[in-house]
Amino acid sequence: MINILKAYLGDFKIRIILVLSVVLNTGLFLFFYFFIKQSNVPIVLHYNVDWGVDYFGEVKDVFTLPIIGFLILFFNTLLAARLWLKSNVLSYFLTAVILISQIFLVLSGIALYLINR
Repeated sequence: MINILKAYLGDFKIRIILVLSVVLNTGLFLFFYFFIKQSNVPIVLHYNVDWGVDYFGEVKDVFTLPIIGFLILFFNTLLAARLWLKSNVLSYFLTAVILISQIFLVLSGIALYLINR
């Protein structure tokens, strides 16, 4: 598995996408850590355009976004590395999904911040 992972990470495009994904995920975690005020008052965790606010929760629940992002990063990286020798195209697709999901998680994190402001 180590040799497959080395071959997978040897590709320049894969490394760039993974580094950007890790930076976005870490940035999202740090953004929540420093900018979301810690309090006992429930915050808005989900907003629906049709119905408005439909889910409240504790401040610590906002950290599920970076956790989900890390899980997507971890499992898609493992799966893409295992498929690297069989199908490079599928590995590129799985790696691109990592970056796209991180971007959407950051956008949803910014929206959560603005709603709770």
